[in-house]
Amino acid sequence: MKLASMNGSVAGQDPATETIFLSQRHASFLAKMSGEINPEMPKAFGWPHAIRTILDRIEESKIDLTVASSEYEIAQLAAGELRAKNRRRTASRA
Repeated sequence: MKLASMNGSVAGQDPATETIFLSQRHASFLAKMSGEINPEMPKAFGWPHAIRTILDRIEESKIDLTVASSEYEIAQLAAGELRAKNRRRTASRA
């Protein structure tokens, strides 16, 4: 799925524009997540908001993603660390 134009015409010398390609599974996940975050948000803003939320949570978690050498390793590392932190948080509440 193409989310942004690849023609290279963006604002500024160093634009804060990223192009991402999503599988149907990922697109469905983002649609679901954005609806859960804020059901009133227009769909055009839902996916970027969901992606930003995911990135913010990873940043807040202090997970070092620089040790990963591929997108797959980033996903595995982030998911594993976030699950471990969630288990520790749940165990401390019990």
